[in-house]
Amino acid sequence: MNISKNSLRTGGPGTTPRCDHCSTRGRCLLAVLPSPQHEHFRSLVRERSVAVGEAVETQGAHGQVLGVVKVGLLKGLRRGPGGDGKTIMLAGKGRLVGFTQPFGQPALLSLLAITPTRICELPVQAVNDIAMPQSQFQQALYRITADFLGCMADWSRLLREDSYLAKVCAALHLIAAEEGHHAFRIPSHTELASVLGTRRETVARHIAILIERGLLRKVDRWHGVLITPDCSLVWER
Repeated sequence: MNISKNSLRTGGPGTTPRCDHCSTRGRCLLAVLPSPQHEHFRSLVRERSVAVGEAVETQGAHGQVLGVVKVGLLKGLRRGPGGDGKTIMLAGKGRLVGFTQPFGQPALLSLLAITPTRICELPVQAVNDIAMPQSQFQQALYRITADFLGCMADWSRLLREDSYLAKVCAALHLIAAEEGHHAFRIPSHTELASVLGTRRETVARHIAILIERGLLRKVDRWHGVLITPDCSLVWER
């Protein structure tokens, strides 16, 4: 997919998020500053829905918005010299969209929604004027940025696994970690195959093996539950 510009949408105003009832609040950067003195900052946040396949950030672009993924899963693509973007990671709840923007740096990746997604956004200018001077916000931003880079490293590491069963198992555990729960929405086999560098048939076959071995339980077409806390049983067999 050719993405030529930063497509963080600015045409729609979005809605005011209900932060007090948000399951992502515990890992949301926008909830770091204490109330009530920062209610004005929070009043600038708008929540919007993102359709599957919609781009929310473009590698190399400078955006005007900082966002937090409230619900959903994004794929991160990295473009090489003269090439198309390749999927290198998946990112979910609590991850930042545009985390380089407060520092005046271009986006490291292109981010596209692969499940129905909602993102809470506010202007980068408000972040710089109101939040960045606050030490607790700065520290939270550094921590969340480091976590994001750690997530990229985790996805890079699993590509080095020799076994596709281990790769698929580890990928599902990483997705569950993004969701923050052992029950999670499974992305399409095509998207999993893209990030694992294989074919969708390979992903489907190894998901079936995980189910057969009792390591994964399907709830319905889109949702699954991991039965074990890690993939150790994959290597034991």
